[in-house]
Amino acid sequence: MRHYPEYKESGGAWIGEIPIHWKIKRLKYIADLNMGQSPPSQEYNSDQVGTPFLQGNAEFGSHHPTPKIYCPTAKKHANPGDILVSVRAPVGAINIANQEYGIGRGLCAIRPRTNQFERRYAKYLLEVVRTELHAVATGSTYEAVTVDEVSNLTCVVPLLSEQIQIANFLDRKTEQIDELIRIKERRIELLQEQRTALINQVVTKGLDPNAEMKPSRMEWVEEIPSHWAVRRNRRIFHERDDRSATGEEELLTVSHITGVSPRAEKKNVGMFLAETLEGYKHCSVGNLVINTMWAWMGALGVSSFDGIVSPSYNVYELKSSKYVPKYYDYLYRTPNHIKEIIRWSKGIWHSRWRLYPDAFFSMFAITPPFSEQVQIANFLDHKTKHIDELITTEQRKIELLKEYRQSLISEAVTGKIDVRNKV
Repeated sequence: MRHYPEYKESGGAWIGEIPIHWKIKRLKYIADLNMGQSPPSQEYNSDQVGTPFLQGNAEFGSHHPTPKIYCPTAKKHANPGDILVSVRAPVGAINIANQEYGIGRGLCAIRPRTNQFERRYAKYLLEVVRTELHAVATGSTYEAVTVDEVSNLTCVVPLLSEQIQIANFLDRKTEQIDELIRIKERRIELLQEQRTALINQVVTKGLDPNAEMKPSRMEWVEEIPSHWAVRRNRRIFHERDDRSATGEEELLTVSHITGVSPRAEKKNVGMFLAETLEGYKHCSVGNLVINTMWAWMGALGVSSFDGIVSPSYNVYELKSSKYVPKYYDYLYRTPNHIKEIIRWSKGIWHSRWRLYPDAFFSMFAITPPFSEQVQIANFLDHKTKHIDELITTEQRKIELLKEYRQSLISEAVTGKIDVRNKV
């Protein structure tokens, strides 16, 4: 794309040069700001009494918020069309108010002034200049910014007619990019569905499509190959409960997404860890680890690592070498088996459900012959690796599209490209 004919220094290091007829202004001179205020929590309700109330960015959607609570005594409000900016972690998240909202202390409502600051252009510009807020917030004990820090944001201000042209251009281009992203996200969903269906089919029906079938006599799978067995988990596993004397082994965690994996170094998890890991449970390669509290969500898996896990987890070891750990990893993490875990869990509601060892040992599992367990595990390793590679490729394309989208917005609102005749 072409550039403007003549540029000048903006005075801002991150902005660089801007078109010679553009101006630099602080946000407070072209918009009105309204910092939120939070009433006492007892004044909130979920019965739609009062004004829809936003506490912070937790209610943000892709464009507009989705309120979860209401408040009849909200002191600060955002009007339809106001730009909502998160002033608490994560600082800088942006949404547009599509109706009147009460706003809490985690938000600032920005209302561009008519004939000075076009609303759509303002929203695009704020997506770029919010990096100043990130810089201010970084390093603070609780990531947050003040009204002065928001009001003093550096804004690049073209003529109003150019703001409209830039906004029109970006509306069109970002919608095209967003549509490409939606297509790729749907592609990922289909690949994930394909992966799940493949695993479920193979671990319950085997690799021979012509195999004779028989009723499984289990609620979560109707038929299995006639030469396969069904056994209670107590015949396949025994519980392991030996503890670390030092707590120096690698700390492992378990989730419904990754199964068993090393605790990520990059996560700021120190505040959640005990002062010592002494007494944590040993876990070896091939052990089944179940997060007792979150098993109903699928937080379980067979470990590929040696290490230690939280004492609140349950660790199970296969009783015999005739059982293939990877087969049971695939089997136990299928959606239908997770439903069976929910059925056996004890508690009154999701957050209180627990899968205790006695319930786990009473559950049934499918047991193919050893040779077929090996074949199934190898087959699924190969097939899921290919699907996972396709998913990773699509995810990378989405990342690149998002980077391009942000770069295009930045280039347009800082005048690095001239889009006046591109609409």
